[in-house]
Amino acid sequence: MPVTAYPGLVAFIAEKAEIPIEEIDPERTLEDLSLDSLTLIEIALFIQREYGIEVPEGDLVLSQKLAEWAAYLDERSGR
Repeated sequence: MPVTAYPGLVAFIAEKAEIPIEEIDPERTLEDLSLDSLTLIEIALFIQREYGIEVPEGDLVLSQKLAEWAAYLDERSGR
């Protein structure tokens, strides 16, 4: 099953990391992209705004792979 939230999530993260989308790999983490805990909060707010999913503190961490983030979104949204 394809990860449906991945494209939107990657676009947002690429913007925050100030790198081209093509350079983002699903096996990379936010730590790999030199992003920090402030970005984690911004991503949680993005997820809530774009997908209507509230992200409890501690559910998403900097060391998770981007594919894991997207799978979390898909699971929470019922996709």
